[in-house]
Amino acid sequence: MLTSSPALAGPFSVMGITTQVVTATVTAAPGSDTATAEAFCPQGELLAGGGYVVNSTSTDWRIWVDAPLDDAAWVVEPANFSTQPLSFSAYAICAMSVPGKKGISGYTMQTVQTAVNVPANQTGEADATCPAGELRTGGGYEVFNVSANWSIYLNAPLNNDTWTVEIDNEVTNATTITSYAQCLAKKNSQPITALTVNTVEKAATVPANSVKTANEHCAPQQVMTGGGHVIESIGQDWSIQASAPVFKNDWRVQVADLDNFSRVFDTLAVCLAKA
Repeated sequence: MLTSSPALAGPFSVMGITTQVVTATVTAAPGSDTATAEAFCPQGELLAGGGYVVNSTSTDWRIWVDAPLDDAAWVVEPANFSTQPLSFSAYAICAMSVPGKKGISGYTMQTVQTAVNVPANQTGEADATCPAGELRTGGGYEVFNVSANWSIYLNAPLNNDTWTVEIDNEVTNATTITSYAQCLAKKNSQPITALTVNTVEKAATVPANSVKTANEHCAPQQVMTGGGHVIESIGQDWSIQASAPVFKNDWRVQVADLDNFSRVFDTLAVCLAKA
């Protein structure tokens, strides 16, 4: 079922641009079953970014797709290795014009992607970079290996034009990862000079054998267009249960720690602002 929330409270608008969040919730059956949730932006709006929430206490799953589809929908696909059904949600951030304003009418959105082949039992990084003059508003990833033995420990905007994904590939064969960046551009192909994006970040610690949630938010006169996570750990002894725009102008990351060691993680939000 698709639902559409009101425009995100907090940002209000930047030069006639605001946002709304669209969600789609699906359940994956037990036993290595995969399923797809697609959150579509309404016609005339631009897909700026997105994320996911896993609505389950199960820990035996992997999100192998958390990415844009055809610049119109945010797609989330898990592999459910547990014996219990897995409920999960895709979240799309849709940029739209404030009523009576030109807003996004002079802009378009494109997806840039970079694929990297990561050897067995190694870590790897994929960086998708927006062209000069465009703004990276959000991003995500896809893993071409449905396995329980890899983990995405970084899915985040580490600078103003690139989306970075890092994987710990504890699999006996090579695994391909793809990083996706959503790039805001002007329809007339001129560089964007009136708008800018910046990234804000909050660190938190999840205690051993527990769950921790941390939100980061954009300033009141900014519009959140995306976000991501970083956890300072590799391996499979934790899970990212949420990395999504689930509350007002906040990006939320929820981490479940599955062993006796605490872990530091970061919540990142991408903020669109007047230049």
